[in-house]
Amino acid sequence: MQEEIRHGKPLPAPAKHRGKQFRLISLSALQSAKAELYTAFRASGVKKADLARRIGIVKTEIERLFDLDHASRLDQIEDAFRAIGKKLEVTISNAA
Repeated sequence: MQEEIRHGKPLPAPAKHRGKQFRLISLSALQSAKAELYTAFRASGVKKADLARRIGIVKTEIERLFDLDHASRLDQIEDAFRAIGKKLEVTISNAA
């Protein structure tokens, strides 16, 4: 997924594929929020420079908000969602 983000491509939709050529990946809560932010950002039509200006950070930090390996602050991700007209909500449930 990181390659798609790096090249500005859409993320693959989650699906249940079976077979040797497919493998299941799990994302942490932060990575999931970043992937959703990236998808919502692409759909918004807002440019990275405009998003950076709206949330008061430099453009290079926008790249970090989409980087699944970077430990971004949750408040910055929330700000980015708000800047594109979205709201981040967290749900807690019992472990299986």
